[in-house]
Amino acid sequence: MAFSLEAYTKGGYSFPKDDINPDDKNEIWGKKWCEAMYARYRQGKSAIPFSSVSEFAALRQLADGRQDVKQYQKTLLDITDPSAAMTGYMNINWDIPSVLPKFLRVVEGMMEQTDHQVVATAVDPSSTDEKESAKLDMQYRMKFKETLDYIDKSMGIDRSSEYVPESMDELNLYEGAGGFKLAKETEIEQGIDYTFYISDWKEIKKQIIRDACVINCLATKDYTDQYTKKVRVRYVDPACFVGQYSKHNDHKNMEYGGEIIQVLISDLRKLNPEIPESELLMLAKQYGLPLDSYTYNEDTHTANYDGFLVDVMDSEWFSVNSTYKTKRKSPDGTENMYDEKWGVVYDTEKKKTDKFDIKVVYKCKWIIGTNYPYDFGLQYDVPRPGKKEVELSYHLYKLPFRSLVSLAETHVHQMVLAYFKLQNAIAKARPSGIAIEFTALQNMTLGANKLQPLDLLKILTQTGDLLYKATTHKGIPNAPGGYRPIQELEGGIGAQLTEFIAVWDFNANAIRDMTGISQIADASTPNPEQSVGGSEIAMAATNNALRYIYSGYVTIKEKSAKNISLRLQLLIKHDKEAYTGYMPVIGTIGVQVISVGADTVDADYFIKYEAKPTKERKDVIRQAAITAMSPDRDGIIGIELPDFLMIERLLESGSLKYAEAFLNHKSKKNKERQLKLQRDNMNLDKQREQEDIKLKSDAANTLQKVKTDEAIRLYEAKKTIDEQFATQQHKRDMEKLGLQSSLNIVEKTQEAESVVPAQ
Repeated sequence: MAFSLEAYTKGGYSFPKDDINPDDKNEIWGKKWCEAMYARYRQGKSAIPFSSVSEFAALRQLADGRQDVKQYQKTLLDITDPSAAMTGYMNINWDIPSVLPKFLRVVEGMMEQTDHQVVATAVDPSSTDEKESAKLDMQYRMKFKETLDYIDKSMGIDRSSEYVPESMDELNLYEGAGGFKLAKETEIEQGIDYTFYISDWKEIKKQIIRDACVINCLATKDYTDQYTKKVRVRYVDPACFVGQYSKHNDHKNMEYGGEIIQVLISDLRKLNPEIPESELLMLAKQYGLPLDSYTYNEDTHTANYDGFLVDVMDSEWFSVNSTYKTKRKSPDGTENMYDEKWGVVYDTEKKKTDKFDIKVVYKCKWIIGTNYPYDFGLQYDVPRPGKKEVELSYHLYKLPFRSLVSLAETHVHQMVLAYFKLQNAIAKARPSGIAIEFTALQNMTLGANKLQPLDLLKILTQTGDLLYKATTHKGIPNAPGGYRPIQELEGGIGAQLTEFIAVWDFNANAIRDMTGISQIADASTPNPEQSVGGSEIAMAATNNALRYIYSGYVTIKEKSAKNISLRLQLLIKHDKEAYTGYMPVIGTIGVQVISVGADTVDADYFIKYEAKPTKERKDVIRQAAITAMSPDRDGIIGIELPDFLMIERLLESGSLKYAEAFLNHKSKKNKERQLKLQRDNMNLDKQREQEDIKLKSDAANTLQKVKTDEAIRLYEAKKTIDEQFATQQHKRDMEKLGLQSSLNIVEKTQEAESVVPAQ
């Protein structure tokens, strides 16, 4: 068995034919697939070529501040002959200063603060009809609200806390905010959140964000754990990824993918009993450290090289399996369908063969460079976004342009070189001292004592006073030119420190300019004259510069969540152990809903991730809603209790934009309604005032009419009385006249009788 991998760099490994009998798709066929994939990887025709592996390793070392120090030693020590021993005269510590970790921590910290929530939306026809039915029901309740409220009240049912829209605009807003969310959508969201939790997504996030900053690639793999019967997702190192090249950043049209993993020889022995021990020994010698002796125990089937790791390619790819079915017409006219041999086609009056293609995913592990594939077969629980489509388990996203670390590489090297030069300058710097003109301190006497030059230096050190002779005994100056006998000598590194600071600051600012990470964001000493608004603008600029990393991260998580949702449904539907295992997570009803949904919706969900709102932003909207419940200066109430409860539900679900829109919409509608009510009340008051005036006028007219009628009645009564009195008076006068006439007649008679003489 040859282990030379050079053959794979020269071509000659084509993909095997796919349009063959599925029974012939065996391990040999799978090995050919693996070899073709690996050959393209080694030849630079893959998503991440083999030539990038060393570049990735160098960038990762640079990001950690662990790059090879020899590249700086060759420059500073002037090594012209690589074979010669490295010697030099610099006196420094070759520990490399870590420049980039601070910048990477800034990016990782900013990404860490932004969390996301999964939003699952069923887009199959059945779910769409169900939502439309719920919307029509809500529209019916909205239209006949008064009648339904009357019926509920008569039956003792209280629905005051239930939200019912008041207009079609409000109904559409309610729909957009997820008001008609289905139970199966909620259960899928819980299942996806649980999968990310058990997969320790927080750690995966840190790893893929760091990869995005360092090597501009992000990769994950989702799978079904056959031991725990749980769906999981894990991190994939892009440096080990083998996949099809694509012009798309998210590699959405990738038809094969895999990764190079390392497997213990002891595990290979268990997984592949057919591999001779002699060949395992050859693998050990190729991939392991040399041993004095290689021993194998026949009784225990163990060896002292069992701990060595061997490169294995774990891969999967799309394939199409075809089946043939022939429809045969019997003499009595009935038609029967039966399975036909692969490749046999009839097209006659009595027999007609149809070919049915189904897209599948095959998996295989291959010990690189050997003739031994294993774990070959159809991929189980393969994600199917549609009946005719399948998805790979691997997800790769390559960011455009150069990575942040790659952009900063040149300036980091300059900063490291400057740092080493500064160390050397510090090591070689002389301390401060004095220059002594020795003859000026000779032949000095103090009283009867003769002083030596060292005695004078002691006096200088202890008292600060210096005694010296300016001339000799012949009057000649001891220090020609007028120099002082002792002069101070300046020590330290002098201007080199200023140069180092300038070089360091220049390159640090260049890194900020290249990466877009501002001085505010990287927590360096900010400009004290920078305004608050200017600081916010600087942070916003940093966020914009890192947005493409954020976009790549969200894409990877959405693609992983999409596959998780598909796997969950298939696993719960077809595996009783998984059905039971997910009950504590999403409940009995939840697993039933997902199990039924796997058939009714054809496992078709639209998955997206939205950034979770901050607590501060939630509190702002909640406080605005609370304020809107109180009357303003005009006495207008923005929202009522059912509206507030609806806003609370939107906030808890993370739908801040809909909560804001709903608050604004309801406040506007309520204000319009209350203003209309005020106008109606004003019109009613005016109408009542006019009615009062009319009533008063009518009352006055009535009173006047009563008075007039009474006056007329009195007048007529008086007139009647007067007339009656006049009539009676006339009658009395007539009676009086009649009586008077009678009396006159009597008197005249009496007078006449008195005049007649007596007889």
